[in-house]
Amino acid sequence: MAIGGSTYPGRGADLTQRLVNGLGDLTGKPDTYSNAEVAPEDPSASSRAVLNMARYWQPISICEGGTAALRQFSEQIIPREDREDDDAYNRRIFHAVLPPFMQRLAAQAAGTILRKGIHLSGGDEEFWDEWSGDVTGDGTPLNEFARKTLVDALLWGHTAVLVDYSADGVPRTLRDERQNPRKPYLVPIHAQQIRGWRTEGNRRQSDLTQIRYVEMVSEPNGRFGEKIIEQVRVLEPGRYEVWRSAIDESYVNGQWLLSDEGNTSLNRVPVVGIYSNRLGTLMSKPPLLECANLTIAYAQRFTDYHNCIHVGSQPILTLKGFDNDSNNELGLSVNTAILLPPDGDAKYVEPTAAAYESQLKCLQTLEDQISSLGISTLARQNLTNAAADARRLDRIDSDSIMAIISQDLTRAIEEIIDIAATYTGREPCKVTLNADYEAKLLDGNQITAMLQLQMQNQISQRTLLEILKAGEVVPNWIDIDQEILRTQDEIEQQFDLELEHQAEQLELENKEASSDIDSAAGGVASGEAANGSSSGSMTIPTPLRPGKHKSD
Repeated sequence: MAIGGSTYPGRGADLTQRLVNGLGDLTGKPDTYSNAEVAPEDPSASSRAVLNMARYWQPISICEGGTAALRQFSEQIIPREDREDDDAYNRRIFHAVLPPFMQRLAAQAAGTILRKGIHLSGGDEEFWDEWSGDVTGDGTPLNEFARKTLVDALLWGHTAVLVDYSADGVPRTLRDERQNPRKPYLVPIHAQQIRGWRTEGNRRQSDLTQIRYVEMVSEPNGRFGEKIIEQVRVLEPGRYEVWRSAIDESYVNGQWLLSDEGNTSLNRVPVVGIYSNRLGTLMSKPPLLECANLTIAYAQRFTDYHNCIHVGSQPILTLKGFDNDSNNELGLSVNTAILLPPDGDAKYVEPTAAAYESQLKCLQTLEDQISSLGISTLARQNLTNAAADARRLDRIDSDSIMAIISQDLTRAIEEIIDIAATYTGREPCKVTLNADYEAKLLDGNQITAMLQLQMQNQISQRTLLEILKAGEVVPNWIDIDQEILRTQDEIEQQFDLELEHQAEQLELENKEASSDIDSAAGGVASGEAANGSSSGSMTIPTPLRPGKHKSD
């Protein structure tokens, strides 16, 4: 059984290169970093800015790699204790897991920002509505693409998007273009793919004049196989280059050959950056970096806690006065007994519950810290009866952070659409993101108050519907303009029906009144009595008018 020394890193030890490089296979991102200062002709060499950001990417890479990364690089993440043998260490690592706190935090934050979707208005609306339904060429809608890129930006600090346009060498007529129009498509560029860039005037924040990034492409190999090729794409205003390794399965020592090059119709680099914590052009620091460190600390403490339960929860039998020189094996069950001398004793030894409670309390503290630092806390809903001012003050800070990220995402999408509009010659549209990051649900009293205001003509019908829609009483798919038109049509129809009913009622009342008048015109001057008949109407004698048969 091998026993090694402690693997705790020494002071100042830099594990960035080792961990980030090894995690490339797990995360699917390029993982080799070389210095562009010593290899100026190597298109894959990373700039100093990239190398500086790689230090911040180490905890993020571990968290994104998950449990597989934790177990593969266990010696660096969960160090071996002094004189801990291989079996004990492997048993401890076998139970180690890395919870997906980071991915959950980023997904919740992205969902909060995009909870009501991206709204495009103006411009060539028919074209942009169709384009937003598939922005990548494989059926991915704009909202889903924006959510994925925003999650990457929240995890890594920034990400980038290439706005490309399919090249077609066959002459096309206007009719062909209208029947089968070409559309721009978006290609995500991960922060770890980017190897270097240049800006106008070499300023920290300026437009790009060059960008280099690594990408993986698949080419057929034989009848059923495929060959994965790693290449470097270089983009400059109006042109592009593709470099591939001159040595199969190796691209060290700058052995790269120009594989493809061409021109584009743009006078700018068609790459747009999306940021969550911007430091400069394509430079950032992950906003969830401390949450990543806490997540790793949680995995370390959880591994110790689980190992303590695995080992310490099994009590140890101690025997006093037992003859250990006997060759009889000791079997423990309900049907066996242990023979001990008169002064002997037997008992179980186990740690106290306080030992487990302290570790469990530590885990709960880490969970609270991750939750309080995570951006997902900004999405928590306050549905209690707390005072409005208290809730408003609680949201001021969080809304400002979410607003910054939302504004940058809006800026990026607008820039993407501007590039796409330049490709196609279409009029660009306007991008709107809802700035309401909290589901402000209306309760029954608030709804009643709004209805009373509308009935008293203090607010319009449109305002009422907009308030109910913002309060998620009216579904988002309801078109307020259409609802107002339908309501007006129904009111007019109801008014017409009421007029018809009143006209019919008036006509009926007139007929009844005419009949009453005819009936009231009877007496001695009516009917047969008016003609001298002796059988006139039977009138009742009154002081003013005697009856028909009054005697002389």
